[in-house]
Amino acid sequence: MEPEPIPLAVCDANVLIDYLSVDEDLIRELVRYWGRVFVPDVVLNEVKATTRARAEELGLIVLETPISVLECTALSFPDRACLHFVVENHWVCIANDTRLRKECEARGVSVVWGMEMLVLLANEGQITNSRALDCGERIHRINPAITAEVLVQFQRRLKKLKGSVRRN
Repeated sequence: MEPEPIPLAVCDANVLIDYLSVDEDLIRELVRYWGRVFVPDVVLNEVKATTRARAEELGLIVLETPISVLECTALSFPDRACLHFVVENHWVCIANDTRLRKECEARGVSVVWGMEMLVLLANEGQITNSRALDCGERIHRINPAITAEVLVQFQRRLKKLKGSVRRN
C-alpha cells in the first residue's frame, strides 16, 4: 500500500504579510513543513513587502490565476483564487481571513490559521518555542486582527506542546 500523500498548501496574503513583517525566514519554514506552498499570483500582488522573485527565492511556488475561478460573492477575487486552488486540488488553505476560512470549511477544505502554523512549526522542532512566541507577539502588535484573545490562545497552545503533530 502506498503511503498517503502529504497535502500541499496555498497561502493567503494576510499570513504572508504577517510572516514577512516579523521574520521572512518563517516562509522558508512553512515551505519546509509542507514540502510545497503555493500562492496565486493575484494574492502575491497584494503583498507589497515582496516581489515574485523574492517569494520564489523563499520557496513559494507562484501560480497563474485562471480567468475563471470559483464563484463566491462574499470573497474578493484573490480569496476566490485561493479557494479555487484548494478546492480543485484538495490542498490545505493557510489563512486568517474569516470569510475565506468559512468558505473553505463549507466546501470540506482543511484550513490552518497563521498563528496555528507557528505552533505547528514549533511542535515539529523547526523553530523554537521562544521564536514562535516572539513572532506571535510581534504579529499581534502589527496586525489588529490578531486580538489579545487570539494571542492568549496562541500562547496557551504553545505552552502545551508535547509530542509531534503530523500533517493529515
